[in-house]
Amino acid sequence: MNSLEVMSPLEKHRLSFQLKPIFIGQLLFVDSLEYPAFHYISGEFKLVLDAHEGITSAFISKYAKESSQNIFINHLDFEHINSRLKVELTKLTRSLSIGNIEKNALKHTNLLSMQMGNLYNDPFNDELLSNQFQNSRNLGLLMLQNKEMPKMLYHHLAESKYHFTITQPLLSSFMFLSFLQSLKIFNEREVEALFLTSYFKDLGMSFIPREKFEQAHLSEFDRDLFANHAKNSMLLLDGRVPLTKNQLSLIRNHHYLNYKIQSLVQNKTIEPEEKYLTGIESTLLSATDIITAMTSQRPYRQSISSFKALELLKKVISDEYPQEFKALVYFIKQFLGK
Repeated sequence: MNSLEVMSPLEKHRLSFQLKPIFIGQLLFVDSLEYPAFHYISGEFKLVLDAHEGITSAFISKYAKESSQNIFINHLDFEHINSRLKVELTKLTRSLSIGNIEKNALKHTNLLSMQMGNLYNDPFNDELLSNQFQNSRNLGLLMLQNKEMPKMLYHHLAESKYHFTITQPLLSSFMFLSFLQSLKIFNEREVEALFLTSYFKDLGMSFIPREKFEQAHLSEFDRDLFANHAKNSMLLLDGRVPLTKNQLSLIRNHHYLNYKIQSLVQNKTIEPEEKYLTGIESTLLSATDIITAMTSQRPYRQSISSFKALELLKKVISDEYPQEFKALVYFIKQFLGK
């Protein structure tokens, strides 16, 4: 079978036009584009911006409200904007602690989210991955020095309009870092390492077509793609960024609580192909990831309350880690309350 036959219409058309999707807010980095820009709707691309047409904040705001958060641009314009984003993010990273720290952190979070979207589109780009890693590390260090910041950034990002595949890793990592700090059983260096582990744990989702994340019912092949994303994340990161074997193992194992919950909900034994190594770090990482996901709305389901999410987690972790679970309950009440 021809490889194009298994592609969605969107993939076929954007390949022929050499188009790449970006978050609409990234157009703020340029005054105009060298090539036309398009919106994809009802199975076809529609022109929304001519080449060399002036880009205004009003256009960006209107487009985001009426059309979509994504816009498709020529690959050459994409490379130029990606380069500008990298420069702006690096510049901001070097001055995070200068001036209004909260304002800097909010902007940094937005730029980091935009760049993660680009990384999902190009996960084998070593330069892009390295830049994202260094910038996220600096944000983590800033949060370690300002303990109220993770909560503020969490609620800001939760209200944004980025696709949930972009926000989920960072949201769960904000929560994870803050919870680890509250436990006071990990030193700052360990918390920093675990924050980075959490943030990059879902990079393997870049292998999954975007439209699959909108569907409630998946084929067996698609379910395998999702099931393998943790392993794929580990393989994508191994040797490319300074993560230890323990961090890579945590990334590989970060969905083990999901299997326990599936077994509980479906009342049958569900196990991964490989046995997972578990421990306190893996359990807490997985728990905060699950809480973030469950309390966030998805295109195919409604969100649930933090109380219900904790009730479900209680059944799979409270026996093994009773004190940590009690601490998690208290923490979530404080963290998710505005």
